[in-house]
Amino acid sequence: MSGIYTYHELMMVCIAREIRDGEVVVMGQGLPMIACLAAKLTHAPNCVLLTEAGIVDIVPTKALFSVGDPTAVRGFSYFCDLFDVNTVILNRGLVDLAVLGAAQVDRYGNINSTVVKGYANQEARITGCGGAPEFAGYAKRTVITLVGGRFVKKLDYFSTPGYIEGGDSRYRAGFPPGSGPSAVVTLRGIFRFDEKTKEMYLDAIYPGVSVEDVKKDVPWELKVSPNLKTVEPPSRSYLDVIRWLAPEYSLPTRSGLNRLAQAAAKRIFTS
Repeated sequence: MSGIYTYHELMMVCIAREIRDGEVVVMGQGLPMIACLAAKLTHAPNCVLLTEAGIVDIVPTKALFSVGDPTAVRGFSYFCDLFDVNTVILNRGLVDLAVLGAAQVDRYGNINSTVVKGYANQEARITGCGGAPEFAGYAKRTVITLVGGRFVKKLDYFSTPGYIEGGDSRYRAGFPPGSGPSAVVTLRGIFRFDEKTKEMYLDAIYPGVSVEDVKKDVPWELKVSPNLKTVEPPSRSYLDVIRWLAPEYSLPTRSGLNRLAQAAAKRIFTS
């Protein structure tokens, strides 16, 4: 049994589980990095982790502060520049998976990571997309992470392509056949994409989360898998690794304490 855990920890475990052993994985900034490092230290020791800054085959020794964190070179295989990452590695089809964060995501997995509310009346100016358009464009799969961001009907700024307008529009635009988002992972559950329409649907929810809870965050009529799953809680091995790498995500704030409070209230009022 894993015991108490936070939804941030469960989210990182869900992201890590998307990584297969031996795959080449581009890590985005922040929480995606922790999840990728956790995969390397658990079920996928032979995956090759790299960043857009050109640090290739990272060996996890600590959490990374950025894609160019100099401490990532301890034990790594080699270093190259952004141009080589895009041309020598990515555009040759060698990247299996890109794990990217987002500020806004629409129903087809398109991403805004640039500005909220547009430049004229901006609510927030974000860091920008960096290498995300290339990574999401040419990696074989993309996992999108949504922590502080939100689902929207229409992006305030189109930073990074998902399935564009749905159907085969992505491939008509020239992106490699079969590529595109494979999952969106949030603090409530996991979303995937219909094979034909490429529209997002709810595939799995976290323990203690209802479909209604999820739908509150989605501004369109969200489709739900007829085989909706409940995500398996994280094992002790995953939690130990995440808590070593990033203990700040393990503080039992709303996520863990709310579950304890709800369980206690249920026992009291049903006894």
